[in-house]
Amino acid sequence: MYDSIHLSRFRQFENLTLRGLTRVNLFVGRNNAGKTSLLEAIELLASGGTPAALLRSGQRRGETSMTESTRTSRPIWRESVDVSHLFVDHLLREGTSFELQGTMDSKSSAVRCEVQVLPGDLFSEGTRDSMETGPLLALRVVGALGKDLPLIPLSPSGVVLRDSFSRQPSSLGLSEPQVFFLGTEGVPLRTLAQLWDKIVVTPEEDKVIAAIKMIEPSIDRLVFLTEGGNNAVVKLAGTGQRVPLGSLGDGTRRMLALAVGLAHATDGVLLIDEIDTGLHYSALESMWKRVVETARRLNIQIFATSHSGDCMRALAWLQADDPDLAADISVHRIEKGATEAVRYSAEELEIAAQHHIEVRG
Repeated sequence: MYDSIHLSRFRQFENLTLRGLTRVNLFVGRNNAGKTSLLEAIELLASGGTPAALLRSGQRRGETSMTESTRTSRPIWRESVDVSHLFVDHLLREGTSFELQGTMDSKSSAVRCEVQVLPGDLFSEGTRDSMETGPLLALRVVGALGKDLPLIPLSPSGVVLRDSFSRQPSSLGLSEPQVFFLGTEGVPLRTLAQLWDKIVVTPEEDKVIAAIKMIEPSIDRLVFLTEGGNNAVVKLAGTGQRVPLGSLGDGTRRMLALAVGLAHATDGVLLIDEIDTGLHYSALESMWKRVVETARRLNIQIFATSHSGDCMRALAWLQADDPDLAADISVHRIEKGATEAVRYSAEELEIAAQHHIEVRG
């Protein structure tokens, strides 16, 4: 597990250090403090800097566009990701870089991304669109997976074409760690179906059903229908009735995504943006208990964000009700422009909750 993490010139962070990380970490702070950016940095660090991990945050944020290629007789529109926003000044020029560092049991790892001029022997002039001018640039990523990663070509306008980095970690001889990001928009049903297929008829299937029963106790069974998993239904106990998952509300689907994400992140890292999204305050302490216990059981390190005082207080009450979990819980306040996060232990969090002390910034 990560004990500490340092960000340098990544997105809005000129420098930020996190210390005293535990198994379950909650990031709090005002809007635009950078909580989601922090999750993205940890995702990239934990993934070892693979090209796919590098572009995922831009795709989730909608930092994409359709770029017209004029290299053929007929214009072709290709999806592209603007990676300039990964850098603190939002500019791409030779030498621009960011670095992410983490320590685990006194052992350090790092991911460094730098903009370089692309060597001419690696990228022919014929690959440049006729409308583009300027030097051909590329991202060079030095990762933590033990092998050199390929240069990622950039257009002069600073975008990465999605089809320009078809080589994934498996074909590079790399093994990308288990890292799962659960955003505020949730997980598409198709993706949930693929993840569900991996845990069906395993002990984790019963754990997932138990999790969604926290929101809707009458759920007895979950099934994904049609090829590709475009539809999910649940069987309600005592009725035999088959009900679409979507009919049971956002909370049930959010809890399903969270439970499946936990199962998928075994021996890895789970990142959850706005962990309380869609959940009633009365379910939050039970949710946290399941998250912490599952993280222990499956050896997962969890990083989550929240704006909610109820969510933070639920974590405090969980620690008070079950002190054995305290060592696995910490809260970190992120302040805009600060160089170090403010850490609260589970005990300090409990005191703040008892005395209505605001720790969210």
